[in-house]
Amino acid sequence: MTNSKWIGAALASALLVTGGAVSILATGSQVNAAAVKQAAVQEGSMTWSINGTQVALSTINSGGYKLYSLSQVAGELGAGLVRGSSGFQLNDSKGLHNVQIQAGVKSYQADGETKEFTAAPVVLNGKTYVELTKLVSSLGGELNAETRSILSFARPSGQFDTLHWTADGKLIANQSDAESTVLYKFSQTPGDYEVFSTNESAVDYAVSPDQQWGVFSDETGQVKLMNLSTGIITPLGKDASVKTDFVWSGDGKTIYFIQGDKQEKLAQISVETGEVKALLEDKVENKSELRISADGTSAVYIVNITGTAKNDADSTEDSLTVDYSKAGEQLFKLDLTTKGAKPVALTASPDNKLYPEILAKGSVVYLSADPDGNAANTLKQIAADGTVKDITLSVEANWVQRISTGLMVAGTAADGSTVIYSIADGAAPVEVFRTADDVSEVSVSGDGSKLAIVSDGTVVVVQNGKALELSSTPEEEN
Repeated sequence: MTNSKWIGAALASALLVTGGAVSILATGSQVNAAAVKQAAVQEGSMTWSINGTQVALSTINSGGYKLYSLSQVAGELGAGLVRGSSGFQLNDSKGLHNVQIQAGVKSYQADGETKEFTAAPVVLNGKTYVELTKLVSSLGGELNAETRSILSFARPSGQFDTLHWTADGKLIANQSDAESTVLYKFSQTPGDYEVFSTNESAVDYAVSPDQQWGVFSDETGQVKLMNLSTGIITPLGKDASVKTDFVWSGDGKTIYFIQGDKQEKLAQISVETGEVKALLEDKVENKSELRISADGTSAVYIVNITGTAKNDADSTEDSLTVDYSKAGEQLFKLDLTTKGAKPVALTASPDNKLYPEILAKGSVVYLSADPDGNAANTLKQIAADGTVKDITLSVEANWVQRISTGLMVAGTAADGSTVIYSIADGAAPVEVFRTADDVSEVSVSGDGSKLAIVSDGTVVVVQNGKALELSSTPEEEN
């Protein structure tokens, strides 16, 4: 989206029109109704999309400017309109903004601040007509002159990341460029949103299978549960160890995580009691990307293996060497049904392993990336018997997520566009969405029915293959 698309007061606030209409504005600040009625004006209409619905708004051309019916615009925006002896008072439906205007007077009050129309409001045949852009923006709305579309409420502006779907079909995102933590909850209608949380520790959390709860730990290691409907945060248990990579069990009763200052353990916590139980204490450090199978029988994780120090018998500093031949990321699998089970290495290759997922029949999928960047990413599948195969795609994959029906995969096509596929177990990939814009993040609801992306920092929800922008970038307002 170009910077010129969404406009504010900086654009010529009254939309300039051509034609020979005679100005009906007096040189002073006041104009009487009789003078207005006698003036030569051109009545008409213009169609705008208001909150997604096409509406023909009544207009007049006044002094080279197009003015719009005050009562009609207020009604379409859902704003309250009261006429008093000193003019009109308007309030948006959320009660956030108050606007006071008078016919024939360029100056007006917006939230107690004095501002000025380019063309004063005009009364004609009992109707009052005003500038559209300044009226919409003063009521907290947003106007796109290029596409002739209006939102009752302006979208939040900023750079966003960390998308999560909730059970009520809402989307929570973090404003990454805010001075302090702000999580917004968006509906799937542009302009309809609320500030959900300002808790600094809650920026990144794991969502329960029913999408009703989020889990995270604060700076003390305390586990916290966050109600994704109300935003209320409550502590779970009293364990204060370092915890990362939270994963919910399929029934939502258990939360798994990597534990320890050096990420050397696997553990779980009961949602009902807060009791923490160790699952693996093999002292192998640098575990990450924990995944739990849907049936809770196995865990998969990555170990970042570092170089091995070697020394001679004298143990001098000069004789110290580091062997990096086995360094790199490797996938391990742990049987959770057998007490004392040992992790099994699934890989030994030097490639980077990203986005591991456990599929329904026990196979493991991951994104293989060349650490030197000399080869394209490939999507690999490790069967239960250990055999490995590539999943063929027409794009270079760069993101993977497990959903109830299989996988959702995003990748970059030869023309640079981003393509998102749904892949059912054993079936061919089905294209879900394609965009020419850069995509930095993808979020899919657990059942795969809802899709959202972050494109150039903007939160975008995909509905019926079409993209709706739920936020705006600062550049769009310039």
